[in-house]
Amino acid sequence: MGTMTAHVGHPLHTLPCHYHGTRTRLRQGTRCMAQATAKKVRIKPPSSSTAATELEALSQWSTIIPDTVLMQKIEELELQAATVSSTVLAGMMGNPRVAREYQMAIEHGIQYDKCKTDSDKLACILDKALANVGAIFAEQVEGRVSTEVDPRAAYDTDKMLSRAHSLIENYKKNGISSDRILIRLPATWQGIQAAKQLEQEGIASHVTLIYSFVQAQAAAQAGVSVIQPNVGRIMDWYKKHPGYIKNQRGPRSDGGSLFDNDNPGVQLAERIYNYCAKYHPKTKVMVAGFRSKADALALAGVDYLVLNERIVDSLDKATTLQGYNDGFRADEKDNESGVPQQLSSDSAQQVEFSSSETVEVTRQLFEEGLGMAGLELLDTGIKGLVEDVNRLEPIFSNLAIDSL
Repeated sequence: MGTMTAHVGHPLHTLPCHYHGTRTRLRQGTRCMAQATAKKVRIKPPSSSTAATELEALSQWSTIIPDTVLMQKIEELELQAATVSSTVLAGMMGNPRVAREYQMAIEHGIQYDKCKTDSDKLACILDKALANVGAIFAEQVEGRVSTEVDPRAAYDTDKMLSRAHSLIENYKKNGISSDRILIRLPATWQGIQAAKQLEQEGIASHVTLIYSFVQAQAAAQAGVSVIQPNVGRIMDWYKKHPGYIKNQRGPRSDGGSLFDNDNPGVQLAERIYNYCAKYHPKTKVMVAGFRSKADALALAGVDYLVLNERIVDSLDKATTLQGYNDGFRADEKDNESGVPQQLSSDSAQQVEFSSSETVEVTRQLFEEGLGMAGLELLDTGIKGLVEDVNRLEPIFSNLAIDSL
């Protein structure tokens, strides 16, 4: 996970995994006062303050969340947020780098008596195991635990609501209240309707697999707490389909080009952030799937950035001029950021949106607005999550037999 300065009131703050957040505090140098001619000026001797890294500077604008619990630097970081999912559970089982505490939490879920008679045994065990692991995370972080609803129900609103309520019930049995939880749902039309119902019940939601503006538009209108576009997968799709226009509002010359610098994923994330900040400020934007640190820096100011270990390390090794003093300057802005802020709530108010981007989204408009990229990526994303769940079934079965 990475560094972050938490924004008070954000839905992840009062929020652990797959994702853990951290805080960094910039080192402050001592100051000295000097008498110079007719007036006093503040002079800092050379190297009295260490320059901030890009990671530290970026964390002034966005909350940075590392995307894996197995990151090498995990023990050095102050955790703030996390996500637990079937993918996380699968990664924990049998991995020597994972604490036995987590593996035992999963095993206790498998042995849960209620699941022995449940009509959907796998779903029952999954809910219990997720809540057990999530409860451990909740004791380690300040914020909420984003917890995945069984993705096999991605196109059934009622089933998703049932599984969400099951997760909340299991958390309560573990002593964790619902205000420490985010329910993670896919950005299908049905998933967004389930999220809307949960928000009305006072249960915060986290909608993922967002690959088109209309998904974010519908989720924000539904009052979703956190929405998560994936910039890398969007860019990958357009690289595989070079004939498609990347930016519907841009010049038509971008169709078919493999060598321009436009990243449609970054452009979409920026558009989504500005829309939410302007019209639906309750909804925070968490951007994932970065392929380079340049793309992350291009979104400095978005609410949350989910970064992998390679990008976190790259940012941490790159220094900026923030806080640096060569001994020849006086009365300069010591806290000027070494990474420029690209997005802000104030600047979002000046961004213009078309009537189609602000109209209330119906199911018909949602399906029409997904586009080829959104439709294919959403379908692929759900299939991948379902495969992760199915991959757990033999693991759970073997552990159940071993416990007899």
